Amino acid sequence: MYFVSKTLAERAAWKAAIENNIDFISVIPTLTVGPFITPSFPPSLITALSLINGTESHYSIIKQGQYVHLDDLCECHIFLYENPEAKGRYICSSHDATIHQLARMIKEKWPEYSVPTRFVGIDEDIPVVSFSSKKLTDLGFKFKYNLEEMFRGAIDSCKEKGLLPYSTKEVKKGLITSHIDDHVQGQECKLIKINEGG
Repeated sequence: MYFVSKTLAERAAWKAAIENNIDFISVIPTLTVGPFITPSFPPSLITALSLINGTESHYSIIKQGQYVHLDDLCECHIFLYENPEAKGRYICSSHDATIHQLARMIKEKWPEYSVPTRFVGIDEDIPVVSFSSKKLTDLGFKFKYNLEEMFRGAIDSCKEKGLLPYSTKEVKKGLITSHIDDHVQGQECKLIKINEGG
């Protein structure tokens, strides 16, 4: 429903712009990752960090994922607003990764977290799916952040706000679980460490 609502909202915006002769540009970002200022878990990070927080229902979204740093997305909006040649729709996506590539990166860069390495129904050699930002970069826009920097900013923010523990290695039984509904409205996420014996 979330993806459908985004699609319908953009279509409605374009319809209104055409009918009212409004100079309109739309930016279509992929999964947005990076540091944040809100006190609760941003919905996009519930998905992006699902390998750490154990939200398996979101694995299908990052199975063949596309990502952009929050700051790059903000800079993209400013860049297009100030560029007189900008028009139409722009995909804003800087990096692609399969769930296996993401798991390997997190395991290597954040060894304090226990992340799965095998996923039921997802082949190891699943192809990468890329969303092209060529229309944006052809105008002169340059992305600044790599995939590791996106996730480092997000993980550091989560740690600072108490939304992620500093390690999951000490958990003997169970996983870090989260009270997360499949939602669109961004309810607050609370993480609970489940110790042996409940």
